[in-house]
Amino acid sequence: MTYNTATGSGTITVGTETDTFTSIESFDGFKGTEYNDVIFGGTASEYWGALSGGGGNDTISGNAGFDYIYGENGNDVLNGGDDSDYLYGGDGNDVLNGGAGSDNILGGNGNDLLNGDAGDDYFTGDEGDNDTINGGAGSDSYAADYSYGSSGLTMTYDTAGSGTITVGTETDTFTSIESFNGFKGTDYNDVIFGGTRVYYYETLYGGSGNDTISGNAGGDYIYGENGNDVLNGGDGYDDLYGGNGNDTLQGTDGGTGEYDDLVGGSGNDRFILADTTKTFYDDGLTATEGTSDYATIADFSTIDDIIQLRGSSSDYLLTVSGSTTKLYINKPGNEADELIAYISNQTALSLTASYFSYVSSPTLPSITLAVSPASVTEDGTTNLVYTFTRTGVTTDALTVNYTVSGTATNGTDYASIPTSVTFAAGSSTATVTVDPTADTTVESDETVILTLAAGTGYTIGTTTPVTGTITNDDLILPSITLAISPSSVTEDGTSNLIYIFIRTGDTTNPLTVNYSIGGTATNGTDYTLLPTSVTFEANSAIATVTVDPTADTIVESDETVILALAAGTGYTVGTPNAATGTINNDDTSVTSQLSINDITVVEGKDNNAILTVTVDNPNPQPITFNYTTAPINATANVDYTSKTGTITIAPNTATATISIPLLNDNLNEPDEVFTVTLSNPVNATVNPDEAIGQVIITDTLQSAITRTLPNNVENLRLIGTNNINGTGNAGNNKITGNSGNNQINGRAGIDTLTGGLGADTFIFQFGQSTISTSDRITDFAINSDKIDLLTQGGLPMSAPSSFSRAANSTVTTLQNLVNQVFTDANGATTGNQELAVNSAALVQVTTGAIAGTYLVINDSTDGFQSSNDLLMNITGFTGTLPALGSIPVGNFFV
Repeated sequence: MTYNTATGSGTITVGTETDTFTSIESFDGFKGTEYNDVIFGGTASEYWGALSGGGGNDTISGNAGFDYIYGENGNDVLNGGDDSDYLYGGDGNDVLNGGAGSDNILGGNGNDLLNGDAGDDYFTGDEGDNDTINGGAGSDSYAADYSYGSSGLTMTYDTAGSGTITVGTETDTFTSIESFNGFKGTDYNDVIFGGTRVYYYETLYGGSGNDTISGNAGGDYIYGENGNDVLNGGDGYDDLYGGNGNDTLQGTDGGTGEYDDLVGGSGNDRFILADTTKTFYDDGLTATEGTSDYATIADFSTIDDIIQLRGSSSDYLLTVSGSTTKLYINKPGNEADELIAYISNQTALSLTASYFSYVSSPTLPSITLAVSPASVTEDGTTNLVYTFTRTGVTTDALTVNYTVSGTATNGTDYASIPTSVTFAAGSSTATVTVDPTADTTVESDETVILTLAAGTGYTIGTTTPVTGTITNDDLILPSITLAISPSSVTEDGTSNLIYIFIRTGDTTNPLTVNYSIGGTATNGTDYTLLPTSVTFEANSAIATVTVDPTADTIVESDETVILALAAGTGYTVGTPNAATGTINNDDTSVTSQLSINDITVVEGKDNNAILTVTVDNPNPQPITFNYTTAPINATANVDYTSKTGTITIAPNTATATISIPLLNDNLNEPDEVFTVTLSNPVNATVNPDEAIGQVIITDTLQSAITRTLPNNVENLRLIGTNNINGTGNAGNNKITGNSGNNQINGRAGIDTLTGGLGADTFIFQFGQSTISTSDRITDFAINSDKIDLLTQGGLPMSAPSSFSRAANSTVTTLQNLVNQVFTDANGATTGNQELAVNSAALVQVTTGAIAGTYLVINDSTDGFQSSNDLLMNITGFTGTLPALGSIPVGNFFV
């Protein structure tokens, strides 16, 4: 068929038949053959009888007007042309093009390609086929009935209106579809999306099965029907009907400016008014309660259903209005509380009841950043790889921001990188690769610094910048510098001047470096002959030149050796470029002699015996000598540590010390002696009369001031004539006074106390000089020396309230003596006079093992207390013992 739309003229040819026509505007009811036809509609509408292709692969074009076009059997191409047309492909794999106008396009059986082109088009699919639907311009709708399916439906949908619908082996593909009005799922588990068309209501049906239906933008009627369904209305005014089953109904993801009606139906339903990040239907306006956006829950059951909120019950308020309860967000301060829901036919709800469920805010993932490797070469094949790691939730894709800095230039020194990276859904890592740009420019190493920046949906774990380095690999001549160590040596010594040549940079190959020799010393005379170059071995950064001084006996000035770097091939001269070493003259006319002193040390007080070696005439050269210890009556490694060693005395120094460790004990023993002998001096001689130092180890500490014995020192001797005091330690001490008036206190232990000349006071504390640890006073002067008592706690106390002399005794043990005195303390009175509390008694044992004179003192407790009452031996006293019987307390006590 041919057709001229301007004149309405054309021809129709079938086999040998040709019909010719003019001024024909419509072909209403036109039917083609059962073969391949080419058919045109007129410029007016063909909708009563339509255009039908019949069998065969037909091409039918409707041209202008409202046309009904049926492809029928065969693989047909249907073109609607202008205006709003109805296209039905029928059987076969058809191509349907709507053209201009709002068209109604139905593919029929077969794998069809449906193109809406311009206008708001309405597409209807067919079962069992793999169709492709292109909405084209305008707001297009796809209403397919998949209720025939024998397995679940899975639908994808993106913001451009594109996606797929898969049911079993059937997959339909669509683009630019803005709504799915009248869409029906299968009786299995479906995933269904509504379109993005605003100000339009679409109707979505889940059928049986556990379905997930999301309405997206615009108003939606969503019916979950049977099964446990999850319904989300998205933006716009939505009506959600759960139907039978345990359903989840969520009217919105935000809710500002929209009303949603939620009907759960039968079963245990959950009405979601908030998620972990926000509460829905809050318009953010502080002055009004938000009556322009809320959800209405029509059939809430406190027995079967749950309302999901965020936070806690204190974040919300309930008010009753008639048969309805209003649910508000409890806003702070003077801000108006925000209405978010009407709960119909409920007047006695409680926010703390179990039918209200509260969810918490999620923990945002933490992002850390690292780089590996830390450096790469500029022209190499390895790149810097910055690895971003997120810990926590990884379910969704996540974009993370970062800044780029450093001395390298983005896009110049390396391929340009953006300032954000995206984690794929389910992935815990993302990477940014820095690929250096190769060049031949000799330059400094350059850094690429990435620093995590704030963004949405994450926290920053690595707060410090992460630096990678692009290492310059263009050839740079090594730089040579020069150092020396040591900077000076003695002429006759064993040490040499070592000149250290250091190359910085490339060390791959051997390298010979030139230098000049200067200074006051003569090369080859004052030191071994040197060349004027040194060679670095391959891969070595160090080369050395050794200056070995020539020994002589000439007294001369110190001399210098100066090496300075000189120009050469394959290197540059760096800084420092010269080094000066000094050969110190060690020949001298000075004669020095060594002497060592004698010392006395107190065992227990001194840890070391420190002897002084003296140089009579300090030498400009260092002096060395050996020393050795030897015992006299001290025992090596028992009383002191046997030791040998070598001492060096610095030039022009007059003394040195030798320290010998002492091995202290707490034995009371005679003085012990060992010696320290000097030998093998260099640059000095040893005074033959003072070559041996004597060390006396004594147990007795002498003191001209008041002194308390240190721990581990056994004896104390007060010297001089001053009135000073001596106190023992916890050991068994010997304490001897001087010619002054002394206060002597042995403290704990079995002590021997000697006052010496002067009027002395002996201090005793209850609990210290007891029957088992009794002290002895060797020279108590009756009526001159006194005894002062302290309590068991060491505090001052009064003298005894009574004092007497008991009858002489012949007992042989201290225990029997104490028992006798406590039984009869007064020898002048007939019968027993027991020793009373706070009383003292003097008693003399005339024969036997304990013969002597004793003082017994009872404390404030009646009877003998072996751990506290005092017993002291005063045998060796001077003066006359009082007679038997009472004695004035002041004769003996303070």
